[in-house]
Amino acid sequence: MCNAHNPTTVDTPLNPDPEALYRRQFLKYIGAGSAVAAGGALASCTTNAATGRSQFTAFAPSEASLANAAAQSWTEVKRQTPTTNDPRYMGRLRNIGSRISQGAGRADKPWDYAVFDSDTKNAFVLPGNRVGFYKGMMDFTDNDDQIAAIMGHEVGHVAGAHARERYSQMMLGQLAIAGGTILAGSQLQKRCKQATTRREYNDCMQSAGRNTQYLQAALGMGFQLGVVLPYGRRQELESDRLGVRYMAKSGYDPYQAVRLWEKMGAESPSRGPEFLSTHPTPERRAQELSDYITAQQKLGSQGYRTLDIPEDA
Repeated sequence: MCNAHNPTTVDTPLNPDPEALYRRQFLKYIGAGSAVAAGGALASCTTNAATGRSQFTAFAPSEASLANAAAQSWTEVKRQTPTTNDPRYMGRLRNIGSRISQGAGRADKPWDYAVFDSDTKNAFVLPGNRVGFYKGMMDFTDNDDQIAAIMGHEVGHVAGAHARERYSQMMLGQLAIAGGTILAGSQLQKRCKQATTRREYNDCMQSAGRNTQYLQAALGMGFQLGVVLPYGRRQELESDRLGVRYMAKSGYDPYQAVRLWEKMGAESPSRGPEFLSTHPTPERRAQELSDYITAQQKLGSQGYRTLDIPEDA
């Protein structure tokens, strides 16, 4: 779910993470048409009503374009993995989803739920309010409140407009890396004009080409470690907090989100370092949620109005 979610989607996944595949498919569909790309000419920064923070969305396609692309990816996901109509799963998921969407103030939106007949412990969301759960994830939970924690988290990604942010960030990063590489490459090649022989010139140009490639790789790695991964972790923490906000408003026990992440951590104790992942560790998520819920509940009716994401997220 978003993974327990996968070191790099979400930490070491409890099982191989299908979410990354669906995101790649989604981005493939996004980039397939020039009409979608043209939709990126939107306002560069907007204030998100759910989070209260400013978001950079300069290169993001329109909501309609994202939804259309997600619809194609959703169809592909269902083609690759069988779904179940077992009411013990689908009825339960729809009921929980309905309550969470009301708590999130999004009950007026159409929601599409699917339960995939797989033991994978994961869940994911795509633009257009499409939420997918795996039977393995539902079986892993102890109660409806924990499923509501996952559902709230996924709805949090929708409310937080995280897909649009990720797309804009990716495009901006690609432009910056390409621009930096071209500029540096041209400067390296200029030095070759000082060569006095053809062989010396050719050797210089080959060296310039190699160094340009090294620089491009370094810039890409720096962007991943310095921007993409930290920002992904921040989005996950934001969705966690939005999720427990929606749980509280829907009548579920927010502390079950803490229990869920504690269980996730115990299920998969070995994982890579957090700074190489798009997701915080389950232990960190459990602790931060526990602290956040305790603080918000002390505020009574004024609680859950802010998200208080730590600066070092």
